[in-house]
Amino acid sequence: MRKVLAILLMGLLLGSGLISCKEGGGRKAALQAVTGSVNEILVITPKVRWDGPIGDSIRAYFGQPQMGLPQGEPVFDLISLPMSNFDKTVKAHRNVLIVSLKSSVDTASITYSDSPWARSQKVFRIVAPTEEAFYKVFDANKEKIMSVFLAAERDRLIDIYKSSPNTKVFDTFRDEYDMLLYCPGGYNINKDTADFVWASYETRVDSRGFIFFEEPYESVSQLEYQVILDEVNEKLKQFIPGPLDSTWMALDMVTPMTAANYQYAGKHYAWLIKGLWQVENDYMGGPFVLNVVLDQKNNRVLYMMGYVYAPDGKKRNLLRQVESIVYSMNIDLLEEEEKE
Repeated sequence: MRKVLAILLMGLLLGSGLISCKEGGGRKAALQAVTGSVNEILVITPKVRWDGPIGDSIRAYFGQPQMGLPQGEPVFDLISLPMSNFDKTVKAHRNVLIVSLKSSVDTASITYSDSPWARSQKVFRIVAPTEEAFYKVFDANKEKIMSVFLAAERDRLIDIYKSSPNTKVFDTFRDEYDMLLYCPGGYNINKDTADFVWASYETRVDSRGFIFFEEPYESVSQLEYQVILDEVNEKLKQFIPGPLDSTWMALDMVTPMTAANYQYAGKHYAWLIKGLWQVENDYMGGPFVLNVVLDQKNNRVLYMMGYVYAPDGKKRNLLRQVESIVYSMNIDLLEEEEKE
């Protein structure tokens, strides 16, 4: 029996509750670039806190296994320093969580700063009078913090792709599909048939790629979860052959997937589905991310799927790279240009 964990994409409700915001404003352009490793959080707190229950709670949440990967990898890598070492050499770190216990404060608080010391930097600060107060505010806001850090990592990659896009891929999607798509150099288009594109980046040790196709929108039933999976599997079997005869790419329908409805670009009905793919009658496989968007203006349903094959290596960072390509899809920019 297929198991699907349905999750709702949460809005970043940073203006409500206990979270207050500080924006970098016009200073951002003059700031330095962020430092630190991709998908890494720097936690600033005394060593005694990091080695104790507070550190355990932070590690348990942000270091939990990333769903949708065949082998365990954490959502984020974590490093920690005391405040005394939080100097100019590390202050530009990409994702920062500052935790302070101060008996002089009456209640716990959490603040969010966008780009305080570096461009695209995200900083959260939690101040609490006691450990119990910390746990309360942390548990109430940890999902929002995670969402901000994940979105920031994705947007940084998209900005890199936009700064030097793969012109072949960009031109193909703009000219043939009236949409924009950004991906880095090195991706080659393997197949470009009527309403179907397959592109990939190949190395000696891994392969990553994306698959796109569109269909006329004829019925709301096209947007049902099972119908989407069946349609994707049909296209994969038709267009993505495996390494041997009678083998082809397919979604793994046994391993649990995550599936979420959301509003693409804030206004288009969409599905985001993550799970594992496999090659039928073979042993190849890996993670995928699938974005399905209803483009009502053009009366079409868009399917964009990114995948990774890295049998001997880690896959989290590779999957987030192709996920950023999937998220870079823009079906509204041409409309915006017409208004100018």
